[in-house]
Amino acid sequence: MKRRPDKRILTRILIAVACLGAVGGITALRVVHGPLLAGLVPDASESDDAGEASVESDTKTAGAASDPGEEPELIDPVGSIVRYVPAEFREISRVTTCQGIVCPDTTEYPYESTRLFGNYGVLPGESVQPGDRLFYGAEDSVEDQIDAIEEENADLLADFTNYASDAAVDISKAKKSEYEAAQAYQDMCAFAPEEDSPWYAGWAKGVMPAERAAKQAKGAREKLEQAFKERQEQFDLQYAYNEKRIERLRQENTAAGVSSPTDGVVVASAYHLPGDRITEGDPILAIGHPEEKEILCEYVSKSVVNKAEDLYALVEGKRYEVQYEVMEPEEYRRRKQKEVEVYTTFHLIDPSDEVSPGQYAVIVVVEERLTNVLCVPKDAVSRDERGSYVYLYDNGESVYTPVQTGTYDAAFVEILSGLKEGDPVIYDIPYTVGTKTQTVTRGEVSAPYTTDGFLYYPSAEWLTNPAKTGTCYLKEVLVNRYEQVEQGQALAKIEIVSDDIEIARLRRKIERQNERLVDLAKKRAETNDKEELESIDRTVRDRNRTIEVLTKQLDKLTRYTGIIEITAPERGIITDLTERKPGELIDTRERIVQLSLDDSCYIAIEDKGAKLSYGQKADVTVSVLNAKEQTIEGTVVTVSPWALSKELRTGFCVIRIPQEQMAAISDVAGSTAGDNGYWTRSRFRVEIMTGHMGDVLLVPKSAVYTAGTGNTYVIRKNPDGSVRLDRFVAGGSDNTNYWVAYGDLTEGLEICSE
Repeated sequence: MKRRPDKRILTRILIAVACLGAVGGITALRVVHGPLLAGLVPDASESDDAGEASVESDTKTAGAASDPGEEPELIDPVGSIVRYVPAEFREISRVTTCQGIVCPDTTEYPYESTRLFGNYGVLPGESVQPGDRLFYGAEDSVEDQIDAIEEENADLLADFTNYASDAAVDISKAKKSEYEAAQAYQDMCAFAPEEDSPWYAGWAKGVMPAERAAKQAKGAREKLEQAFKERQEQFDLQYAYNEKRIERLRQENTAAGVSSPTDGVVVASAYHLPGDRITEGDPILAIGHPEEKEILCEYVSKSVVNKAEDLYALVEGKRYEVQYEVMEPEEYRRRKQKEVEVYTTFHLIDPSDEVSPGQYAVIVVVEERLTNVLCVPKDAVSRDERGSYVYLYDNGESVYTPVQTGTYDAAFVEILSGLKEGDPVIYDIPYTVGTKTQTVTRGEVSAPYTTDGFLYYPSAEWLTNPAKTGTCYLKEVLVNRYEQVEQGQALAKIEIVSDDIEIARLRRKIERQNERLVDLAKKRAETNDKEELESIDRTVRDRNRTIEVLTKQLDKLTRYTGIIEITAPERGIITDLTERKPGELIDTRERIVQLSLDDSCYIAIEDKGAKLSYGQKADVTVSVLNAKEQTIEGTVVTVSPWALSKELRTGFCVIRIPQEQMAAISDVAGSTAGDNGYWTRSRFRVEIMTGHMGDVLLVPKSAVYTAGTGNTYVIRKNPDGSVRLDRFVAGGSDNTNYWVAYGDLTEGLEICSE
């Protein structure tokens, strides 16, 4: 790489060669190469062109060449070789490009409230239909609550049923007593003597106890019925309340997961494990709609778009119309406050459905364009207190000539008045054109992105200690991290020491209740008294109910005891293990072994520079110890980070490999796993072609001259031997060529090079 000249000198170099055919005796021109930094700024007033203008225009768009107080540098042609360039007609334009990528329209989905994460229902690259569950909430605690309430309701119902049965007997007896008392009172009333009879006083005295007994019997019956009514109302209220609690918990359980409202494909997911607490509003998963294509690129302000004379996209060398998606100022500020890289979205108009997600795209913004305007090099124009001026060459004399300037680009400035076409403008030309030539060709450019990959399991399940009672110890872990396991295989052993004292106490209680039942059975066989039989039956029901409750408590205490095994529910890979050591105490539901299923395995790679997105193809070379290396074609199934919020930007992209090939890799790698496990026994090398643009004009870098940011030029060799400096806008490059996004270069054009 040759040393870059001073910036002002460089600009003069570029401008000077515009019409070198008019000057003789000139030596070789230095070719200066520089990196392409194409992009847009929020407003045209902030562009490099505006900041580096060397001419202060007589119009609003012109820049300043020098400090107004600076003495103008006079060019004395006497005793030197005069170099000049003619004023000529050409296009002046401000064109910028912005590199982007085609992405599906993407929607993110969060929990509607803060809760524990359950698991994913769908994984990256999988299609979804309306109603499909995207992800779940943690359900165990909710189900436990529902079970407890249902058990409580069962107890309430059983107790009330027993009470109602007993109350029915008591009320029936009370009604019978009331009837008998009322009948006795009525019988006495039927034989009542006349009030003036000498027997009336005796009768009245005798009937009073009967009347009192009838009233008492009625009151006893009403009291029993009122007590039953109150008990029933209390039961109904408590039972209905529990039913509502169950319904609410079931609704919360359903709400703990989110279902897709539309069809699409999963294009991103955060890395969460079951039991992780997720804050309300944090996105968990994103759904893309490949039929609705967008181009995401560096930020382009609304003001730039509104002032642009032309705006379009290039994909595979073809022009496509786009629609700018306006970002409100509030949204822009919100993103900047969250330290999120702000991007711009353009909706791609593709009626023939020619473009696919993942393709490289370049947005071309023609901010200003003037065709066929009279121009001279910017650095040929100076300024004094009277305004802008140039020196014309006239028969060996330098003639001070005032001019009025207009629009400019990086190299040339428009002359509104003061010159005509062909006027020779004195300009110091320190270098000349190289003697070699290159040719503009048509072809394609791309850049390989190569990096190491690693296995990635977005869906994993922690297998936990199932015991809810007793003292639990980790006995042994039977597997290694990243080991392949089969369904039903033992993964760990847990030793559970039961509460023997409490178990013995419950068993004694049950035995006593059974002994009393035996006694009640004997007593029932020895009596024929109806009321006593009813009392015995009531007591038997109570004893059986007590035995049922005690048996449930005993079952909970003895369900897990001794040494139990945690087994694999399905075939998969062990991706994590507890840090507990054998013999250490563990809690109920403590995580022991993490299992990831075979069908949830992906290759993940770091996405440096946000070059990768959903739909791109990837070559994954798999190297497994003691096995033959193989290359498999995969597909990137996560969208560009530009399409995602900060919470879903992981810095990695995920590649999906056909499942049958992934399973074969897992089998080989798993069979070679040792103490270090699956992870260290395999290597993944990934190559993805990025920045691919086909059917475009290619300009060899050795023939390109650069100035400032994004200003690229070639020197055209005309058939008559003269040369001309031509600007083009590069959309990108590879190691050898720039490709032309804007400019009037043609295939086969010969250009000068060093």
